[in-house]
Amino acid sequence: MRKLRDTTKPVIRTNEPRNVDSRRFSLSLKLPSAVIGVLIIAFTIYTFLSIRLSQQALLDTLREELQDQAAAKVEVIRSDLFIAQAVAKQLAVFAETDSINDANLKQILETSVSRNERVFGSTISYEPNRFQPDLTYYAPYYYRLPDNTVGYADLGTPDYDYFNRDWYSLPKASLTPMISKPYFDYGGGEIWMVTWSAPFFENNGDFQGIATADIAFSHTQEIISTIDVGQNGYAFMIDSAGIILGIGENGGEYKIMSDSMVLAAYTEKTNRWIKLIADMRAGKSGFIEATDPRGEPMLVAYAPVGLDTGWSIALAYPRTELSTNTAQLRQTLIGYTVVVVLIFSILLFLFTRSITEPLRKLKDFANRVSDRTLAGNEQDFPEKVHIQTQDELEDLGNAFNQMSEDIKRSFGTLEDNVATRTKDLARLALQLRTVAEVNSELAVIRDQSTLLNVSASLIRERLGYYHVGIFLVDEKGEFAILRGASSTAADEMLARNYKLRVGETGMVGNVTSSGRAYIAQDVDIDSVHFNNPYLPETRSEITLPLRSYNVTIGALDIQAKTPQAFGDRDLQTLQVLADQLAAAIENSQLVERLETTLSELSKTNQEQTRQTWQSAINKRSIPAYEYDGLQIRPMPDNLSPELAAELESGKPIILNPAGSAKNTLLVPLTIFGQVIGVIGLEQDIRNRTWSKDQIAIAQAAANRAALTLENARLFEESNRRAIKESTIFEATNRIGSAVSMENILQITAEELEKVLSSTEITIQFTDGSSDKK
Repeated sequence: MRKLRDTTKPVIRTNEPRNVDSRRFSLSLKLPSAVIGVLIIAFTIYTFLSIRLSQQALLDTLREELQDQAAAKVEVIRSDLFIAQAVAKQLAVFAETDSINDANLKQILETSVSRNERVFGSTISYEPNRFQPDLTYYAPYYYRLPDNTVGYADLGTPDYDYFNRDWYSLPKASLTPMISKPYFDYGGGEIWMVTWSAPFFENNGDFQGIATADIAFSHTQEIISTIDVGQNGYAFMIDSAGIILGIGENGGEYKIMSDSMVLAAYTEKTNRWIKLIADMRAGKSGFIEATDPRGEPMLVAYAPVGLDTGWSIALAYPRTELSTNTAQLRQTLIGYTVVVVLIFSILLFLFTRSITEPLRKLKDFANRVSDRTLAGNEQDFPEKVHIQTQDELEDLGNAFNQMSEDIKRSFGTLEDNVATRTKDLARLALQLRTVAEVNSELAVIRDQSTLLNVSASLIRERLGYYHVGIFLVDEKGEFAILRGASSTAADEMLARNYKLRVGETGMVGNVTSSGRAYIAQDVDIDSVHFNNPYLPETRSEITLPLRSYNVTIGALDIQAKTPQAFGDRDLQTLQVLADQLAAAIENSQLVERLETTLSELSKTNQEQTRQTWQSAINKRSIPAYEYDGLQIRPMPDNLSPELAAELESGKPIILNPAGSAKNTLLVPLTIFGQVIGVIGLEQDIRNRTWSKDQIAIAQAAANRAALTLENARLFEESNRRAIKESTIFEATNRIGSAVSMENILQITAEELEKVLSSTEITIQFTDGSSDKK
């Protein structure tokens, strides 16, 4: 006990004099300072929140404006795309007419380009020999010249080979209208453009060709570059790969159509710009605050263009421009706050002077009590403090006096209580760790014998007990039998099938009968304890019930070599362990019964399937069929008993008999684990082996065929039952409608003759006097 006091003295330095006034502010200054500080903080928070709310209101307004502006620009771009899409679809519809010829086709192309200012060019391209039998290529192209007149070019040449162009091959593959990625039209308009392609078809649905409408993408880029976003903001547009398709002049130096905004986002200056670009590439819309690659904080609204373009528009507004709008408001609020704080500070300082003296006395008294306590001198406590203010300060002084008396009384026993509590906590921690370890083992062990022995060993080794035994009540409820144990005598007790009678013998019998835990702190004087000759060193014992659904299925018995080894806390902790063990035992028993039931059901199902299919096969005159590539014909069942037995495993068999020119793969047809037939596949090339992919495909086909056969059999059986029930229903209805005995007999005979054709029907009454055998 003195050792604890000695070790704390150098750290606390209780013998050094305390000159508090030389190191700290007096209470008369500290209290008003604290109150004034809180007041300043409150007004500062109020000012801060006011500024924040103002900024938030401006931010919300700006968010709505930017999102509306982004949506409006998206609609402008989409309108151009819709116009071109409509032109391409209209040309496709026109190309599907039967009366089309070269003259009117070119006329409609020229008219479409001249009347639609947003369309740069159009063509209707045909598959080989579809427009005319002697033309492999046919693709007249009309486009807009710089003077706004319409020019003509023939794309149907071997040099151009439009069949391999993306604007032709991609919609041909998907058979749906598509828009191309932006590309530069070399040798034509010398501008960036995109193309809408719409496939058209013949009357029988065969693909015939592609109708297109080109859009000058430079117009879209001009829309992006001219969007005004604040004074120094900018707009930009990227595609699904992050390539910059257009950007305003305040956005930085980028090479349009080649530089990647994804790469620009991965710089040290950016913040959340990567997330912005990722959302835009994913086709999302929203609003985000991020730092752009130039290091400028921006408020960005973004929205996708849609129409499978992968394009997305973003409007970036400088954060600094928003802050400028709230600067004047911030200065005004700060000025008002300073004036109010000064006035309230003077008033609070004058008020707190009236209560500082009693608080100073309490401070001095608390310091004296602390010095005596930490110095370990419980005999030299200070006199009581006297405060008479007729308020809570006087109550506080009385509470300090009572605290001093309580500390003085409890000082001598403090260290003993700490040591006892530390020991109890260490033991509880060990028990809880043991509970956790046992619980982790219970979660993975399914064998009951292993489960019980491992649990008993863990409890004994971790908690240091003399003996741990786990008893389970037998099916008749007469005996509690030892099923798992850990001690020097455990093996011998298990080998002798050690058991105790329920309700009669020892603590185990008592607990398994009553379902309540029992503790024997001293076995020499306990009347319930049973002296076990295998465990002569036992001095104390605790037995806890193993309960499952309010039924006691066994007991956990723990014995120690020292008396008084178990307390109420041990009872609570170990009962938790016993409950977990009981649940694990119940689970293992359920798993064992479930596995047995599933095995029996599987065998029964397989046998029923085998009998059902054997009966169905016996009713058929043709046991097998063969397909030679031209027709299906019946064939005899030439499967040997040896092969049939080998196929029962359900695995494919490859046959390559010597002298045979064919390589055969046999795949069993399996229903519910029962083989009902076999599919044989033959290759005429003997040296060619069956690949894994071929075998897998054959197995998949066999599984599908087996399932279909089972469904067909069930369908036939359902039809037979339906016909039978319908026949019985009609016969009973006719018989029930008869009103005389002769009619009843006649209708009964007629209905039986319908069912049992070519059978003589005799209905005879008996007088009941004949012998019954």
